[in-house]
Amino acid sequence: MSRDGRDGLAPLVLLVEDEVGLSKLMVMILEDEGYRVIEAANGAQGLRKLEQETPALIITDYMMPELNGVEMIRAIRRNPAFDHVRILMMSAALPQRIPGRDLIDQFLPKGTGLDVLIETVRRLVGDDAEPEDSGSGVDV
Repeated sequence: MSRDGRDGLAPLVLLVEDEVGLSKLMVMILEDEGYRVIEAANGAQGLRKLEQETPALIITDYMMPELNGVEMIRAIRRNPAFDHVRILMMSAALPQRIPGRDLIDQFLPKGTGLDVLIETVRRLVGDDAEPEDSGSGVDV
């Protein structure tokens, strides 16, 4: 049985966010949209969660304690088992100032509207028929 939503189960999203309130809100939004969600509070926890389940999508912050988003993503991208996993980074940092932007599939600034977030998640997971260019967000 696949653990990434390709077996008829709702797609799995790994949310890596250290702001508890934002994390809880995003979990509610994603679950309301039909996704299964697992949470991690930092990059180190995110990597441990990947040892248990492989998501279709990782949504991560950049600035986090213990292991930041880019450090976590670099570790993920070194493992061929996760080549198919899409990565969305959401951060208050300017995308130009984030190293390793070539390792992520999409960047959205924190505070992006709910419609854009949902559309982006659907597109990255592959369950949205909308055109790829929404005019919002920053492709990298």
